[in-house]
Amino acid sequence: MKLKGILDFSLGNFLCLRGFAPMGVLQDISKRDDNIQRVPKDERLKEIGDYLKKGDFLFFPEVILCIALHDKDPATPEVDQFWAAVTQGQSKRVTRFANGLRVSSAVSKSRKKGDIRAVQFFQTSIVQFDESKGPIFSRIDGNHRLAATKDAQVRERAVPFCIVFCRNATEFRRVSSALFHNINYKQVPLPKEHNLRLILDDPDLFPDDKLKGDPSFGWPYYQARQLHNHIDLDLLPNLRPLIESEMRSFLVDQFSYLGEMGVLNDNENAIKRFKEALTKANALFDEQPALKDTHNRGLLAALLYYVLKGAPATASFVRWVVENHLHHIADSRASDLTQIFDQVLGSRKHTIFVSMPFGKHAAENHYKIIERVCKEVSQTSDLKVPLKVERVDWFHDGTSYVITDKIVQMISDCGLLIGDLTHGNANVYHEVGFVMGKSKAEGKNSANILVFLDESESAKTDSNKAVAFNLRGIKQLRFTETEVFAKDLRRNIKLFFKL
Repeated sequence: MKLKGILDFSLGNFLCLRGFAPMGVLQDISKRDDNIQRVPKDERLKEIGDYLKKGDFLFFPEVILCIALHDKDPATPEVDQFWAAVTQGQSKRVTRFANGLRVSSAVSKSRKKGDIRAVQFFQTSIVQFDESKGPIFSRIDGNHRLAATKDAQVRERAVPFCIVFCRNATEFRRVSSALFHNINYKQVPLPKEHNLRLILDDPDLFPDDKLKGDPSFGWPYYQARQLHNHIDLDLLPNLRPLIESEMRSFLVDQFSYLGEMGVLNDNENAIKRFKEALTKANALFDEQPALKDTHNRGLLAALLYYVLKGAPATASFVRWVVENHLHHIADSRASDLTQIFDQVLGSRKHTIFVSMPFGKHAAENHYKIIERVCKEVSQTSDLKVPLKVERVDWFHDGTSYVITDKIVQMISDCGLLIGDLTHGNANVYHEVGFVMGKSKAEGKNSANILVFLDESESAKTDSNKAVAFNLRGIKQLRFTETEVFAKDLRRNIKLFFKL
């Protein structure tokens, strides 16, 4: 195989061959260096592949490859002679190097005294090698682009390349690492907000249909354009510090993330829903003033995700953030926050809250039976997150009708509430009623509630059995004998948690 191009020293440092070649060829003759290149993720490769196939504005800088002319440390006389010939602007016949590489060059000289060196010594070169032996070039930049080159049409497209020649193995290792570092970490990219201003603020240059359909952009860009000039930050004072300085970037990032998470779609209605979510998030900041200290956009993105999802977990997420002081973190990924909190929430869903009167000997025995049964169910079902039984030792009689914030939090997040109605305690009824109302408000057909009545104990009191068991739609158990109750309880707990 032959590659042709212009041969010269870039910035006086590195000997390079620059030319054009099909992407498929460059993919086949090169490989990533595992010491410096990461393995591309499948979703990233798909994104790049779609861009390569469809993008009207398809363009990227040259693919940069590297190779050592000698595969050991000291350079050979052939390498030194070749280096000297290029430096002096002299043609060179075919010279053989490592990996079966053969290089020749021809020089066209200018007779004009004022011409720059590149014109005075215009040097073309041909690089030949046996492609059947596999890839011999190492990729410095463009690994993701080449790894995503699978479509036949894309493989035929000519792209610019640059091959950096190194004199020996040591220079190859040093140059590869240094160039990879400089290309990926030393460049100062154009600020995203400035870039988006050029795209979003000029509908004549980039019409709406172009933003929607071109893989270089997509619906998030169109949605950001539509909303950008229709957000009144005076109505969102709590969110202003988070979005005012780089609103375009904020909107594009948010629409992209929330679309990937499946809570926003590629349609006009998503713009309205997102705007409403901003209003709700602003109100949540008022309910939890500590959030006003945050400058973390990732946290706001995660909050908007739960708001748009319509999940009852929104309030729990806010409490979790504040209780763990996560609002003080300067920056974090929304996906990391939601992934961690979903695990926390999953653990809480295995929590059983026992609503019971305290100070009653029989009630304490009931609680111990519930604990024992839950432990047995966790072991026999081999639960990675075992069932956890909780209660709040708060009241000792039936005189209080106030549910504290702590109890609200516990019963809001629990997977199952078990109510001990044996003594007709008003607070137990109040908590059961709270969960029933909460479930109804969330549009659920049934509430995760299980209640029971110890008939032997209730007969000793003035509690009204009829009232106790007049809870429609709630699974109710009768306590006659301990093991019979435990067996019935075990069966119903498995049904609730689908074990």
